[in-house]
Amino acid sequence: MRAIAFFAGVLVATPSMAEQLIFYTANFPDATSVQLSVRSNSVSQSGDYDFDVAIGLLETDANGVIRYEDTGRHHARVRCAYPAYVGVGSRRYPVEMPLSSSAHDWKENLWITFCASPSS
Repeated sequence: MRAIAFFAGVLVATPSMAEQLIFYTANFPDATSVQLSVRSNSVSQSGDYDFDVAIGLLETDANGVIRYEDTGRHHARVRCAYPAYVGVGSRRYPVEMPLSSSAHDWKENLWITFCASPSS
Protein backbone atom coordinates (compact mmCIF):
# COMPACT_ATOMS: atom_id res chain seq x y z
CA MET A 1 0.00 0.00 0.00
CA ARG A 2 2.84 2.42 0.81
CA ALA A 3 4.38 1.75 -2.61
CA ILE A 4 1.12 2.72 -4.32
CA ALA A 5 0.85 5.94 -2.29
CA PHE A 6 4.50 6.79 -3.02
CA PHE A 7 4.02 6.13 -6.75
CA ALA A 8 0.89 8.31 -6.82
CA GLY A 9 2.81 11.08 -5.05
CA VAL A 10 5.57 10.90 -7.63
CA LEU A 11 3.04 11.18 -10.44
CA VAL A 12 1.55 14.29 -8.85
CA ALA A 13 4.97 15.83 -8.16
CA THR A 14 6.32 15.27 -11.69
CA PRO A 15 6.29 18.53 -13.69
CA SER A 16 4.24 18.64 -16.87
CA MET A 17 5.58 19.67 -20.25
CA ALA A 18 4.30 23.21 -19.65
CA GLU A 19 6.31 23.42 -16.43
CA GLN A 20 9.67 22.39 -17.86
CA LEU A 21 12.54 24.48 -16.61
CA ILE A 22 13.78 26.71 -19.42
CA PHE A 23 17.44 27.47 -18.79
CA TYR A 24 18.44 29.20 -22.03
CA THR A 25 16.72 31.24 -24.72
CA ALA A 26 18.27 32.43 -27.98
CA ASN A 27 16.47 35.20 -29.88
CA PHE A 28 17.10 35.81 -33.57
CA PRO A 29 16.58 38.92 -35.77
CA ASP A 30 13.43 37.45 -37.42
CA ALA A 31 11.88 37.13 -33.91
CA THR A 32 12.40 33.38 -33.89
CA SER A 33 13.15 32.09 -30.42
CA VAL A 34 14.84 28.84 -29.46
CA GLN A 35 14.48 27.62 -25.89
CA LEU A 36 16.45 24.88 -24.18
CA SER A 37 14.75 23.19 -21.24
CA VAL A 38 15.46 20.49 -18.69
CA ARG A 39 13.26 17.51 -19.58
CA SER A 40 14.61 15.33 -16.79
CA ASN A 41 17.53 15.14 -14.40
CA SER A 42 19.01 12.76 -11.88
CA VAL A 43 22.02 12.38 -9.65
CA SER A 44 24.83 11.17 -11.87
CA GLN A 45 26.05 7.59 -11.59
CA SER A 46 29.45 8.80 -12.81
CA GLY A 47 31.84 9.97 -10.11
CA ASP A 48 33.07 12.75 -12.39
CA TYR A 49 29.66 14.48 -12.51
CA ASP A 50 26.94 15.58 -10.12
CA PHE A 51 23.91 15.55 -12.43
CA ASP A 52 22.74 13.79 -15.59
CA VAL A 53 20.36 15.97 -17.58
CA ALA A 54 18.10 15.45 -20.61
CA ILE A 55 17.64 18.65 -22.63
CA GLY A 56 14.72 19.55 -24.88
CA LEU A 57 14.54 22.17 -27.64
CA LEU A 58 11.59 24.30 -28.72
CA GLU A 59 11.50 26.84 -31.58
CA THR A 60 8.78 29.49 -31.71
CA ASP A 61 7.99 32.22 -34.23
CA ALA A 62 7.37 35.94 -33.59
CA ASN A 63 3.82 35.20 -32.40
CA GLY A 64 4.90 32.49 -29.97
CA VAL A 65 3.59 29.70 -32.20
CA ILE A 66 5.65 26.52 -31.95
CA ARG A 67 7.44 25.90 -35.25
CA TYR A 68 9.52 22.97 -34.11
CA GLU A 69 9.74 20.81 -31.00
CA ASP A 70 12.57 18.35 -30.71
CA THR A 71 11.05 15.34 -28.98
CA GLY A 72 14.44 13.69 -28.49
CA ARG A 73 16.39 13.93 -25.30
CA HIS A 74 19.85 15.40 -25.63
CA HIS A 75 22.00 14.26 -22.75
CA ALA A 76 24.45 16.38 -20.81
CA ARG A 77 26.23 16.01 -17.49
CA VAL A 78 27.06 18.71 -14.97
CA ARG A 79 29.95 18.89 -12.50
CA CYS A 80 29.51 21.54 -9.82
CA ALA A 81 32.81 21.30 -7.92
CA TYR A 82 36.16 22.58 -9.16
CA PRO A 83 37.04 21.98 -11.92
CA ALA A 84 33.48 22.80 -12.96
CA TYR A 85 32.32 21.68 -16.38
CA VAL A 86 29.43 20.52 -18.52
CA GLY A 87 29.90 17.30 -20.44
CA VAL A 88 28.22 16.51 -23.74
CA GLY A 89 29.16 13.21 -25.32
CA SER A 90 32.90 12.80 -24.81
CA ARG A 91 33.57 16.58 -24.62
CA ARG A 92 33.96 18.55 -21.43
CA TYR A 93 33.24 22.27 -21.56
CA PRO A 94 34.91 24.08 -18.65
CA VAL A 95 32.91 26.59 -16.64
CA GLU A 96 35.28 29.35 -15.61
CA MET A 97 35.06 30.61 -12.04
CA PRO A 98 33.99 33.08 -10.99
CA LEU A 99 31.26 33.53 -13.57
CA SER A 100 31.09 37.02 -14.97
CA SER A 101 27.83 38.93 -14.77
CA SER A 102 27.68 39.18 -18.56
CA ALA A 103 25.55 36.99 -20.80
CA HIS A 104 26.21 33.28 -20.54
CA ASP A 105 26.11 30.55 -23.14
CA TRP A 106 23.78 27.56 -22.76
CA LYS A 107 26.40 25.42 -21.01
CA GLU A 108 27.05 28.06 -18.36
CA ASN A 109 23.31 28.57 -17.87
CA LEU A 110 22.84 24.82 -17.43
CA TRP A 111 25.63 24.78 -14.83
CA ILE A 112 24.08 27.77 -13.02
CA THR A 113 20.69 26.04 -12.99
CA PHE A 114 22.05 23.04 -11.12
CA CYS A 115 25.06 24.35 -9.22
CA ALA A 116 24.52 28.02 -8.38
CA SER A 117 20.84 28.02 -7.49
CA PRO A 118 19.91 27.92 -3.83
CA SER A 119 18.35 24.63 -2.79
CA SER A 120 15.62 24.12 -0.25
